[in-house]
Amino acid sequence: MYYTDNLDNIQIDDSLYNRQRYVLGDDAMKKLFQTRIFLYGLNGLGAEIAKDLALAGVKELVICDESLVTISDIGTQFFLRESDVGMNRALCTCPRLSELNPSVSVSVFGGLIVDELSILEEFTCVIFVNCLSLSLLELANQHCREAKVAFIAACIFGVFASIFNDFGDTFEILDRNGEEKREFIIEYVSRDERGVVRVFGCHDLEPGDRVTLHNVRGMVELNNGEYDVIEVTSRNVFRI
Repeated sequence: MYYTDNLDNIQIDDSLYNRQRYVLGDDAMKKLFQTRIFLYGLNGLGAEIAKDLALAGVKELVICDESLVTISDIGTQFFLRESDVGMNRALCTCPRLSELNPSVSVSVFGGLIVDELSILEEFTCVIFVNCLSLSLLELANQHCREAKVAFIAACIFGVFASIFNDFGDTFEILDRNGEEKREFIIEYVSRDERGVVRVFGCHDLEPGDRVTLHNVRGMVELNNGEYDVIEVTSRNVFRI
């Protein structure tokens, strides 16, 4: 997964992405604009993923599906029509998907992916949807891992679903749970090596969370420092 170091030159069109921009932030949006996605599998789940990626504004989306449209696809894949039955899923999906966001390059890979796995190395992220061939998934994942390309495999069967992610050994999670930052009033901080912090109310912290202390009196050296939560002992006490 490679992105340019200079994100300042990338402009964000607020007329298209103003809501998304305030949710994800500018850095994430600018990385999206550089992202090239390969999506294999265009059943109902694949169509939903393709729609979300196109609306999000990725740089390029290449879709691939070797299956032909069946009448049962019409009820789950919203890009397809009855007149598409018997035709290739990806070819029927592409023009309608392209209409969602003209700034996203959408195209079809028409070959057999098992014979051309090396093409996956050209992308930022590869997504396989409802692929039931374990050997194909393993080969695709191996190609992606060696090329430092993010790999996702997702399946859905009725009310059951599964997802597998491989973002490499050095992938860093910056936001583990998506929760907004919260502020607490500190009641007490101990002078222990592993300091005990007691707050008013419930802190909802977990080991591994990070806190920043402000306006601490008596131990001013703690102010503005970031500390890892190493132990949670109660709903209002934790150690740093």
